[in-house]
Amino acid sequence: MLLHTKSKLLSIHQKMDILDEDDRVVYTVESKVVSIHNTTTVTDADGQEVAVLTHKPISLHETHDIAMTSGEKIELRTELFHFTDDVVDLTGVGWQLRGDMLQHNYEIVDGDGRVLATAHHKWASLHDVYTIDILDESQTDRIVCVYVALEKIIRERETRRANSEPQR
Repeated sequence: MLLHTKSKLLSIHQKMDILDEDDRVVYTVESKVVSIHNTTTVTDADGQEVAVLTHKPISLHETHDIAMTSGEKIELRTELFHFTDDVVDLTGVGWQLRGDMLQHNYEIVDGDGRVLATAHHKWASLHDVYTIDILDESQTDRIVCVYVALEKIIRERETRRANSEPQR
């Protein structure tokens, strides 16, 4: 299953749609404009809540929690000291994200090393287009929520980097 987005996750509107290959909305992502825990809700095409994502504001690692409506909890926690690739552990499911977060190219693998999904940024487009190729469709809700949380981590890094650069 191939999904894509056409807008920035942390836009001024704080809303993003995730579309299928026929440009039909499959998921909607909405973030609260003002929130201590940076709360984000993921809903399906029928408007049913799939998960709520929150950011841990005080943590040595970049940490986001995903509370699936099924009651399952997933925690994304970046590993420190990876200089060539980023590694994000997904506790609760035993998965990892591996790849180059700066270039928006990464894969989600299970505990056996099996690739569940890949994601990348299409650089030659007029919009910010990100594609998610889901190889294990039985995990679609989880994978989409993990993707959303990871994109939030990437955007937070970009914001910190932009704010730390000297003004000219």
